[in-house]
Amino acid sequence: MIVFLINAIKIIFLLGFLILIHEAGHFFIAKLFKVKVHEFAIGFGPKILTKQGKETKYELRLIPLGGFVRLEGEETKSDDKRAFNNASIPKRMAIVAAGAIVNIVFGILVFFIIIASIGNNVSTVVDSTVEGFAAEQSGIIAGDEIKRINGKDIKTKADIDKIVQQSNGEELLIQIERDGKEEEIKLTPTQKETEDTSVLGDIPVYYLGINFKMAENNFANNIYYAFYRTGEFLGSILESIKMLFTGNVGLDQMMGPVGISSVVSQTTGLVEFIYLLAIISISLGVTNLLPIPALDGGKLLILLIEAIRRKPMKEELELGIQMAGFIILISLSIVISYKDITRIF
Repeated sequence: MIVFLINAIKIIFLLGFLILIHEAGHFFIAKLFKVKVHEFAIGFGPKILTKQGKETKYELRLIPLGGFVRLEGEETKSDDKRAFNNASIPKRMAIVAAGAIVNIVFGILVFFIIIASIGNNVSTVVDSTVEGFAAEQSGIIAGDEIKRINGKDIKTKADIDKIVQQSNGEELLIQIERDGKEEEIKLTPTQKETEDTSVLGDIPVYYLGINFKMAENNFANNIYYAFYRTGEFLGSILESIKMLFTGNVGLDQMMGPVGISSVVSQTTGLVEFIYLLAIISISLGVTNLLPIPALDGGKLLILLIEAIRRKPMKEELELGIQMAGFIILISLSIVISYKDITRIF
């Protein structure tokens, strides 16, 4: 029972906090541009707490799976000078994008701080080579530092892994630094069968056969690796989005609130929990900016069309598009949640 309560608190806090900062982004930018805000709510369903401010009503609702900021003139046009629909298009776009941007910036900062604080980074300096693999056979030795591969600068081990895997087994030109001098070595990566075909399937896997030294755990190194690892992480999220639109990611690989709750409940420490908080925050922000009706990205697309046409879309048409998008998103959420439940149980 205690474990259940702790997990419930973790899930509610994570979802509630990310929704709070998201809606706060909309709220503060709206206030900055003097747009009238009628309501600021966290959660859906029955109201738990309500406080009426000078202009805005603040609410906490029972179901922590969303939230909203209700602006004057957002859903239906208003003659009020401070209405959302009477603000300039750049201001409206800033208000709409603010929530997702807050999520992304927050996630990036937290991710960066965690990586910089933990250290434990792998360098690009060779510690040893594996017998029978390409690196040993080509003459790479302990102490060599890999600087470039096929002319591309190497910043982290992830750069090496990416280039090697994308080589398709073709010869690579590796520039190393040995005893203060740069040398060039040509080698062909070693192909090795992998036992785990659940992710890679029949895709061949290539290795250099190098064990790399751990980077010295100091402030400068930790900041250096945190910077590049954060960039790599953002790149992986964008690649996942790209795969989603190209059909390389199926519904079975997507995760909804149920799946997220399951992952959150399995975290075992504060650092792991905060790390997951950062990942979900960035993912939430990026997803919200997708040009899909009912998401912030869909609203941005409508505003962009308005800017190009130099006149607003018909109110009935815009509401119809938003409603259609909302129905699609709800339907998709139900399907993903069902698949999450079948995976868990």
